[in-house]
Amino acid sequence: MKHKIFRHGDVDGREIESIPSTAKLLDTKTVAYGEVTGHHHTFTGQVLVYQPIEGQTIKIDGEDIPVQKYIEVIEDSTLIHQEHNQILVQKGVYAILQEREWNPFEQQIRKVLD
Repeated sequence: MKHKIFRHGDVDGREIESIPSTAKLLDTKTVAYGEVTGHHHTFTGQVLVYQPIEGQTIKIDGEDIPVQKYIEVIEDSTLIHQEHNQILVQKGVYAILQEREWNPFEQQIRKVLD
């Protein structure tokens, strides 16, 4: 089975099998806020957003990546941000990860800040 992936600015969504029972349902459709600008990545449509327990990760290419949020997209929904084109995210269950980049000068991976 090929898993769906989406990227929207610094938001990285990876399809997963299910949301852990330890995740807490939130009363929001926003999955990420800009650290500098205050902008936000927010869904329209029928989407449930969950907060993972602290330190929860998923394994991607042999590396444990921290999970920022879990989402259940009940019907195809639009993800919007003030500085990015909107995108359509297909129905499914996803882990939202902080996008990362390799810094060759510091020889380390760091998270991308919005």
